[in-house]
Amino acid sequence: MEDFASPEQGFGGTAIPAPQTYSGRDRALLAAHAAGRAPDAIAFHRTGPMVSVGCHQTFAHEARRDFCAAQGIPVARRATAGGALYLDAGQQGMTLVVPAAALGRTLAERLETGAAIVADALASFGIATAFKAPNDLQVDGRQKIASVFLAEAGGSALLYATVIARLDLSAAMQALLVPTEKLTVTGLEHAKERMTSLEELLGAAPTEPVLTAALHRAAEARLGLRLAPPPSLTAAALREEPWTLDGTRFETKDKVPGATLRVLLDLEGDVARLVRFATDGHITPADALDRLAQHLIGTPVADLAARAADWLAQEAPDTAGFAPADVVKLIDRAASKWSMQEWLGLTPAQTSGLMLAGEGASPATALERANVMLVPYCAKPSWCKWRHTVDCVECGQCEVGDAYLMARERNMEVVTITNFEHLADTLKEMKQSGVESYVGMCCGEFFLKRHHAFRDSGMEAVLLDIEGATCYELKEEQLAYAGKFTAEAALDLDAVQKVMAKVPVQDAARRPCLTGAAPRVGERHHELVTGGGCKSCSCKTARQT
Repeated sequence: MEDFASPEQGFGGTAIPAPQTYSGRDRALLAAHAAGRAPDAIAFHRTGPMVSVGCHQTFAHEARRDFCAAQGIPVARRATAGGALYLDAGQQGMTLVVPAAALGRTLAERLETGAAIVADALASFGIATAFKAPNDLQVDGRQKIASVFLAEAGGSALLYATVIARLDLSAAMQALLVPTEKLTVTGLEHAKERMTSLEELLGAAPTEPVLTAALHRAAEARLGLRLAPPPSLTAAALREEPWTLDGTRFETKDKVPGATLRVLLDLEGDVARLVRFATDGHITPADALDRLAQHLIGTPVADLAARAADWLAQEAPDTAGFAPADVVKLIDRAASKWSMQEWLGLTPAQTSGLMLAGEGASPATALERANVMLVPYCAKPSWCKWRHTVDCVECGQCEVGDAYLMARERNMEVVTITNFEHLADTLKEMKQSGVESYVGMCCGEFFLKRHHAFRDSGMEAVLLDIEGATCYELKEEQLAYAGKFTAEAALDLDAVQKVMAKVPVQDAARRPCLTGAAPRVGERHHELVTGGGCKSCSCKTARQT
């Protein structure tokens, strides 16, 4: 972990030297409780502005480091799992250390019990909440007001909870490296619809003593335990090993409904010499993913998924937000990407930018059957009159035209996606037209943020990351989703060419009619439609678009 000098409030309101010290105290407290050297305990704390990264996450993927450095906002890893948090004096923190069995039989149950404690406390202020698995509390079924997180060791559980008393949404969204669609005026309004605070709901937030007393009473009442302040403990800070894509390393990422999963893989020949996992999901024992990674080192790439499945079945870690099978699938996709790297001649960076969607059919088979290409409108130049249309006239002045030509040479339907709703409609129409697989381009942030669209389509996809200024980097994704993003991204044309080299010429009769545009180079979309229809696809009819 990196060293920072900014102080925060520790247990009992005493200043401690740095955010990582608080994490160290949590780890030491959990270890002491597991060893029988510390009683059941509860503590409350608020911090200065900081980013708190979950114990299974990586700094590089969670914190906007340039903003944090400029603002003097420290970034530290906490002891508990879950997603990254922006914390400041408006967030009320609670640490609870008790026997794991007191919270429930499974990890999911223990998280729900922790959330129920917070819900009981909020109910004493007249605020009704509902639990959203795996670890959030919501008001009116849509606005998050609190979250709970867990770490476990030797039959003991450390529950960390945070309640939003006052909300600085703009600072949070700038500090966290998550899609920042909320930073525009319109975007912030959308974000406020998904988060709230005690101040917003009550007109004024309860004072810290009043709020902590309510949380203390709720914890003791629900658990039937006597909870005292924790003893004074110290622990050495941990150091964070960077998550880097140097040399031959490459990353594979996936999104399941309750968590984001990542694996970093490096191979010597076809044997794994480095494996690392990262997630915002929950798993216990806390070191399970680290031990799995160590177990996989020295394994031939073809055997990684099976070896991981056997280990997970034997160790049977408890999870919330994802399942052990999701980890196996992630590893299998990483192995598939390594095979594609060899097969397609991709660089390690291009391999990291390769994203696979669907149920996991062979990527080679997916490319063999692909008869549609999807291209993001943001990759077209801002001056292009066709930027916000589904077509391209292949003028030769950008990579999109080259991609169109490659698709049309293979009798593929090719569509420029103009906004998120257009993507959803196009995927639905593709599925209804019998499309089994397709090739597409999007940025990695969009892939994770809108993964449900790809997952729920029921088709296999080989997707390529785009380069340059993306809407996420520029904090304008709300504009991008609406089709109004003005900056320019770019296709990695070399990677597109390598992938498309493995897509055979398709039977024209299989080409679905999605745009009404015939694959005739250099002619405008309107002229094609009014000039006689698709001709090369199965419908043989004109269609006005």
